[in-house]
Amino acid sequence: MKVTAIGHAGLKVQTEDATLLMDPWLSPEGNFQASWFQFPDNSHLLSDQDLYKPTAIIISHEHLDHCDPWFLSRVDPEVPVIVPKYPSPVLKQKILQGGKRRIIEVNEWETYAITSNTKVFFVSEPPMNHDSAIVIQADGHTLLNMNDARLFPMQLRDIKQKVGGDIHMFAFQGAGASWFPMVYDFDDEQKEKLRKQKRAAKLSYCVKSMRIVEPIVGLPFAGPPCFLDPNLFPYNEEMKEGIFPDQEQVAGFLAKKKITNIEVLLPGDTWDSAEEQKTQDSQWENFSFDSRWDYLKEYQERRMDQIQKVYDRYPVPEASLWEPFKAYMEELLTLSTYFNERIDMRVGFEITGNGGGDWHVDFREKQGVGKGVEDCGYIYTFESRWLPPVLAKEVPWEDFFLSLRFNARRNPDRYNDHLLGLLKFADEEALEEVTKFETTPVSDERITIHSDGKTYSVSRYCPHAGNDFLNSGEVLPGGIFRCLAHHYDFDLETGECITSSCDKLKVERIDNIDVDNQVTR
Repeated sequence: MKVTAIGHAGLKVQTEDATLLMDPWLSPEGNFQASWFQFPDNSHLLSDQDLYKPTAIIISHEHLDHCDPWFLSRVDPEVPVIVPKYPSPVLKQKILQGGKRRIIEVNEWETYAITSNTKVFFVSEPPMNHDSAIVIQADGHTLLNMNDARLFPMQLRDIKQKVGGDIHMFAFQGAGASWFPMVYDFDDEQKEKLRKQKRAAKLSYCVKSMRIVEPIVGLPFAGPPCFLDPNLFPYNEEMKEGIFPDQEQVAGFLAKKKITNIEVLLPGDTWDSAEEQKTQDSQWENFSFDSRWDYLKEYQERRMDQIQKVYDRYPVPEASLWEPFKAYMEELLTLSTYFNERIDMRVGFEITGNGGGDWHVDFREKQGVGKGVEDCGYIYTFESRWLPPVLAKEVPWEDFFLSLRFNARRNPDRYNDHLLGLLKFADEEALEEVTKFETTPVSDERITIHSDGKTYSVSRYCPHAGNDFLNSGEVLPGGIFRCLAHHYDFDLETGECITSSCDKLKVERIDNIDVDNQVTR
């Protein structure tokens, strides 16, 4: 099996009887309305004819840096796309924007034979996050492609067991895919602290995953993106110490943790699993991550025409957007009583420029859409040109948020994942799937937590969404217990959730045994 990087999270996998593309993103317009671009530039690969008629394309989830309609429109329409089965139709809709073609949906953990020799299965995150790892088995070798998925340790161990114990190649994400904390109105000191914390958490997960998976080789990929629009260019600073470390920085961090079986593949570089050898694309002979700023400025010059085309495509509206905004949000309020109850606040939208205004959506008992942003728990601020495609359901809210073309503030400063979930899915079936998952009764069984020399008895299941802490629990320094499913942190002394709003964790101090931080039955 040979694996060639084709940029960002994209991989070309060649086996004895198949050529597969996974999460190909090659659009010269970048994505998220020309906010994200591939780093480094992968456009030299567009001349590779193997990309246009593979055996199959496999797409992990609907984010446009993984599902690229522009590229799909140029691929032979007879080539099928294989995807995980999700309750939301969004992924399938985005694939079909690139033209009609066969879409094969595969249930989680179910093995699908692409050919007699080449097989695939998916392992998914909880239903609030439509993302899945991809596992390819062929030629006696196994590739575990994590893309953006953040699997629990138990899931990683189960994958190893299912494939017979050996993972030959482990492709994992070292950079984030988020807008937090960059767009929030924190002061510089707080923002810097949060950026570093988020980066450290991501790199820590890379270390933990590598130690669990124990691959022959680890391949950091799936970011970082770069930002070439002059209005967004400063966000490239996130590569330095923020949430978007580059592949070389990830490899360097792992080396400090004595994990050295890492290869950095740039677009066109290939890893031969049988030979355990890397072949470098000549494109990168003179490339250095240390010279990123000069590289980015030259790259920006090559893409300014594409960026301008996006601005031209979304002009500032001439008429007021109030009535379409009101109609859209009134429909949103009807989709899920469960989500509305868990949002339980007024959310404000400050739409600047012609056609805009200050408006709110109230998810509390007396629901409604109105003018003004007083008494809002969350407030989003952005230009009016970006609102019409969202209201037309052309651009999903999460895609817009990932564009970083907005600012946000919240009071109190607590994350509400049900607000993001409602905006992200805006689909009754997908919302109902999350509701079922989060409201399924769980037992009162308890587990033991060892933290900072103290021992606690806590509920086995997270009070937020019912995730099993034996799979998703992580003890952090300072007496904090984290549910990795949604990054909810609980204070082990009080049981209070300190990162969002949910019921208290049932916790009882039972001993003072001096042991390392861990989770046990």
